[in-house]
Amino acid sequence: MFPYLVDLGRWTLPLVGEVHVAIPTYGVLVALAILVAWTWYLRNARAEGIDPDAAAGVAFWGLLAGILGGKLGLVLVELPRFVARPRDLLSLELLQSAGVVWIALLAGLVGFLLAARVRRLPARELVDAAAVPLPVAQAIGRLGCLAAGCCFGGRCDLPWGVVYRSAIAHERTGVPLGVPLHPAPLYEALGNLLLVLPLLLLVRARRRAPGEVFLAWATGYGILRFLVEFTRGDRVRGLWLGGTLSTSQLISLAVVPVAAGTWIALRRGAGGAGSRQGDAP
Repeated sequence: MFPYLVDLGRWTLPLVGEVHVAIPTYGVLVALAILVAWTWYLRNARAEGIDPDAAAGVAFWGLLAGILGGKLGLVLVELPRFVARPRDLLSLELLQSAGVVWIALLAGLVGFLLAARVRRLPARELVDAAAVPLPVAQAIGRLGCLAAGCCFGGRCDLPWGVVYRSAIAHERTGVPLGVPLHPAPLYEALGNLLLVLPLLLLVRARRRAPGEVFLAWATGYGILRFLVEFTRGDRVRGLWLGGTLSTSQLISLAVVPVAAGTWIALRRGAGGAGSRQGDAP
């Protein structure tokens, strides 16, 4: 694949020394994902009757908490490595890594809800405003994973197996070269995009109570992530029960019943309030 969108090679600069001048594909796509999600989220917040500036402040703290939480999750999953080599805590690899995505999402949710509470904003309306842009952003970000070679899949003998030949990708992520692999990031990207239409048409258009769209996303993403993990080949994600399940699968097993149960309870509690027609996606 293409770990760098633009690669100008190594240059020797005054006072700095030798540097690699390149624009990583992963970084560009993650930045694009944040921009798309941020713009769409603010539009949805405005449709919910919430001041976009206030909503942006809540999202900022949620994003910051998510970034820190994802990296903390990676450190916990690979704790023996970081204990043996504490200098890796300051490495460029950790800085550039998204970490454990599920933990990033949950940490981001906590930061988001706390910020909404401090600002006295309606939290359930705000999480619904973020629920549809979120899987779109995840899909774009996973394309970055596919390009960089991270989160790679296991061996694949199917026609759509992908073969990596970039020594840079192998050096940075450990992805095997010259072997057909499941395009696990692409599976997740497509799955996230498939979540968007039901969230727009079946959930938001028929929403009885705020919070339903977010809970529907959490349920759908948890199922998707649990299934995609079976195609993964990397071990830098925490494997448990003799390698049967990953960290993300265990989190999915906890999140899905809680999110689905809360969603059902929320709809029942809303009674016959009916759908909220006219909500913006």
